[in-house]
Amino acid sequence: MSTRCSDARINYTVEADLGDQERAQLIAEVDLKWLFAGQGRWIDGAQLHTDPQYASQVLQTAVHSRVGSLHDCAVAMQEHKLFPYFC
Repeated sequence: MSTRCSDARINYTVEADLGDQERAQLIAEVDLKWLFAGQGRWIDGAQLHTDPQYASQVLQTAVHSRVGSLHDCAVAMQEHKLFPYFC
């Protein structure tokens, strides 16, 4: 995947060669963050990857959510073993 953006202020290129598992993990993380954002909650991405207790708390909050899409996302992450990606 290659992304390019340029305007008067920024000019950057991001290139990544992700495997299927890495792509699934990234998509799951983005989905989880947006679903939490929709509930007015901000997820710290750096802490999600470095603090196992925080990551577990985030996932458990999502699993027990009454918001169906947030719950389903968390359950899918558990079923597909995407959670260890965070810690």
